[in-house]
Amino acid sequence: MENNLEKQRYKSAKSRMKEIKKFYIMLTGCFLLTPYLIFINMKINPELQWFWFPLFGFGISILGYAFYLFTGKNWEEKKIKQLIEQEMKN
Repeated sequence: MENNLEKQRYKSAKSRMKEIKKFYIMLTGCFLLTPYLIFINMKINPELQWFWFPLFGFGISILGYAFYLFTGKNWEEKKIKQLIEQEMKN
């Protein structure tokens, strides 16, 4: 039984690590793409600074994913434990 629990914890930790890795890959991609977009914008049409629009989108997506990843999961786990405790009381 304990071995099964350890395997489940390992799978959960591995899944969480994959999500964190995806977040850092996305963050790195945004940081690498941003200077390229700024360069292209300034080279082609410096009067219209359109690079702010994708930057704003990157920011919102990064903040949303970070919120989900670093706070959303904990909230879900706490709520699941609370619901299990309520079920056991009844």
